[in-house]
Amino acid sequence: MVDWAYAGMLDENDVRLLEERSVDVVEVSFDDDSDEPLNVFSDYDLLLAFHDEVDLDWEEVAERSALDQRRGLVITQSTVLEDLLGDVILQLEEPEDPEARRSELDQWMIGKRLKRVESLLDSSASPEANRSFPREELRAAIRRRNELAHGNITRVTSDPYPRPDGPGRAMRVEWHLVDRRTRESRLITMAGLREDVHAAIAAYTSLLRWAVANPGD
Repeated sequence: MVDWAYAGMLDENDVRLLEERSVDVVEVSFDDDSDEPLNVFSDYDLLLAFHDEVDLDWEEVAERSALDQRRGLVITQSTVLEDLLGDVILQLEEPEDPEARRSELDQWMIGKRLKRVESLLDSSASPEANRSFPREELRAAIRRRNELAHGNITRVTSDPYPRPDGPGRAMRVEWHLVDRRTRESRLITMAGLREDVHAAIAAYTSLLRWAVANPGD
């Protein structure tokens, strides 16, 4: 009744115009209607399952899933630096065909983009612009992004030891990020990954401030 009354108050042309301007939002990407929880499995878990020797530690699987989800947030957050570094390259190069140059830059990884910016600063920027560029902050964010993207997460447990606060024994459980290239292993924590997200945001903000303060010629 309300819909009918409201439509009757409008001119027919107005109603048609509203209908033409209306937008039907279709969420194409969110097409999974299953309520089955998804988990992240290690290579060892999958190997056991392949040989029909399933003996999964579901607590371990849940911990890995949580860490992997937050690791993905850091990697995703860090990728916003790629686009901004591309804009800075265009800002410094001032190419005759910016769109063609942007298409080339779209093929570059983030590390290559930063090296190009640093090269341009060293060769043509003013001393103040060169000095104020947030090199170390960007390098740290990119280095951490690459470590997380190219590392394997593995669970490490200690041998049981006497509890310091009472009877019985305790066992220390850690998660480590192992570099696939160097095999270097280091502790990874949820709190540390939170700091990584904030560091990526801070690096982006610092670069944006620099780009605004140094608009070029």
